Amino acid sequence: MSDEPIVEYLRSRAQVQPPMDLVGSIADAVEGVPQQRHSWFAPFVPAAAAVTAAAVVVVATVLVGQGPDFGPAPGTPSATPSPTPAPTLLKPGDSATIDARDPFGRWGTITLTRGGDVGGYDDGSVPPESFVVEIHVEYVAEREPDPFEFGAPDWMLANAGRVPVGEQLEPGGRRELTRPTLSTYPGAIDIFGNRLEGWLLFVVPRDAADEPLDLLYRHTAVAEAATAFPVREPGPAPDPVEVAAPAPPEPVTYVEKDGYPFTVIESADADALFATPDTCTNPEDGYTVTYPDSWFTNTEIGDWPACSWFSPTFFDVGRDPNEVPPQVAIVIVIEDVSVGTICEPETTIDEPVTVGGFAGNRWEYLGCTDTAGIFIPQPVEYQYNVTVAPQPAEAPEMQARTGLEGAADHNLNKAVLDRIMALIEFDE
Repeated sequence: MSDEPIVEYLRSRAQVQPPMDLVGSIADAVEGVPQQRHSWFAPFVPAAAAVTAAAVVVVATVLVGQGPDFGPAPGTPSATPSPTPAPTLLKPGDSATIDARDPFGRWGTITLTRGGDVGGYDDGSVPPESFVVEIHVEYVAEREPDPFEFGAPDWMLANAGRVPVGEQLEPGGRRELTRPTLSTYPGAIDIFGNRLEGWLLFVVPRDAADEPLDLLYRHTAVAEAATAFPVREPGPAPDPVEVAAPAPPEPVTYVEKDGYPFTVIESADADALFATPDTCTNPEDGYTVTYPDSWFTNTEIGDWPACSWFSPTFFDVGRDPNEVPPQVAIVIVIEDVSVGTICEPETTIDEPVTVGGFAGNRWEYLGCTDTAGIFIPQPVEYQYNVTVAPQPAEAPEMQARTGLEGAADHNLNKAVLDRIMALIEFDE
């Protein structure tokens, strides 16, 4: 070992300049210490310990008479860190702030605010055998995280054994929950200009109310252990929320029209809109739509191809490009597989139609009845389902829908959807 590290060590541990002959004394003391090797770290640990021990003895001998200006300055914290206290229980209304972390360390802060425990919501999104644990999350960024994607997947509710409990609730279809759920924020988000917040809504089985529950945070790209916050002590679950059945849609009349392959809702307003038509093409899914010239449609955005959204008014895309704007009245999507359900649908209309030469059906959905015979109301939707290939077993399915909730004129939107589907054309 050279003289320079020893001098630097002594300067860092004392408030005085060490005497010139002190380094030689330490070196002589260290030279007589035997060294052993037991592991990858053994060549360094005994030698370092010997240097430290020798330095302490010699420094104590040489400096003992040099006055009280020795050791840490008054008020200097101890070199031994105090233990970090375990997070306390986040009760409803309580808040806590933690570091937002990625593989390279802290990139900002996260403020958690405990909501309540609720028995469900009036939209029927929570089954009666479950309840909801609510936690609000807000990110404040100091730099861009790497990788950039963060948000809802970084959080989990777990019991004392770190076994996941419950699942995060997501908005269903076009419905917006009273408490907007936390998003997954992609790289296109301006993390310094947008407010990054939302609710973690964990749907928890009622039998899990008898055990303590922790909220776990760990960025999906970070290998270290998750940060845990106790959020619920054992106790009774809140009573289920009674869900009111949605108001039934107004009755309509179907009529035949020249050039249409099936009947459509009678509507002079819809006929007037289609008197001045426009067209758009979805090049990804291979169809062309005729729609009212006064309406608006989308170009390709996020995961949505062009010609998927239709609105009677101009719409703005929000912070999540994959989220359908609330102004959009009609949505067309093609899925690789048909969407199954464990409920028996309750409908006011359910009839076969032929759309663009393909077999399909038209129906109006009110909700469904589960295996226990309980009716679960859902936001009313009017929709078409079309098997868009010659072989139904292998075909993707087109779904075109419009919803009652939030619609200025639901029956007019239904009539426009009828005419869109009657005039749609598929690539050869």
